[in-house]
Amino acid sequence: MNDAIRDELTRRLERLERENRRLKLLGLLAAVGLASLTVMGQTAPTQVANAVEAERFVLRDAGGHVRGTLGLRPDGAAALTLADDTQQDRAILSVTPQGLAAMELSDRAGHLRAGLNVRADGAAMLSLLDQGDHPRVEVRSYGDGRPSVALLDQGGRNRSLLALTAEGGTGLTLYDRSGRRRSAVGLEPAGPPAVWLYDAEGNGRAMLAVTADSQPTLTLGDAGGRARLWMRVSADFQLPFLSLHDRDGKQRVAVLLRQGGVPMMALGDSTERVIWKAP
Repeated sequence: MNDAIRDELTRRLERLERENRRLKLLGLLAAVGLASLTVMGQTAPTQVANAVEAERFVLRDAGGHVRGTLGLRPDGAAALTLADDTQQDRAILSVTPQGLAAMELSDRAGHLRAGLNVRADGAAMLSLLDQGDHPRVEVRSYGDGRPSVALLDQGGRNRSLLALTAEGGTGLTLYDRSGRRRSAVGLEPAGPPAVWLYDAEGNGRAMLAVTADSQPTLTLGDAGGRARLWMRVSADFQLPFLSLHDRDGKQRVAVLLRQGGVPMMALGDSTERVIWKAP
């Protein structure tokens, strides 16, 4: 065999070896690809995440401005904050570590105008504020279920309060600029209504009521809160009656219009013993 023939056979063998190696490599890649597709087909459903966890999420608009955040505050409260197109926070929903759930709504100037919170003890309050950040209306529901509505002035003082007691009584109380109670209207659980008037010191000076036995009564008192004058119409005989009392509460003068229209007057001493009467 001459050199030319030997060289030709060598080239053919080398080409066959190269082709054989290339076929083996393609076969290996094909096997790996089939195995990968099989594994992916078997595990794909379990790789779909059903929860995303992070300490803070940020929502941005098309211009990159922050319009909302969800995360933890430095005080440990979890809060959702929503902003307007000027990036001014307008709505905040939060829950503190102490159990206070709250919602705050602000105007475009950043002033808080409405707030709703529920404390850990179950008491809830809705507050409406003016543009000066002063609470002006407060609606409350206490833990025992008692509701109330209060109107406040710019100084934060109650000027009127409408409330329902735990026993079922209702009342409307009006206050002056000093925060002192000046008048009230109430209705007891059983139904008897009453109106109270107070002086500048908060002392009850007059009361108009209808008692439980249906007697209309007017009571006038002194600065010490002691009743000094009683006027009423008896429920049984429908007769008017006037009674004057001293500082110790002793009845000293009584005027009664008896049946048939006959008037009677009696005077008493400090022990309420009658010392004069007519007729």
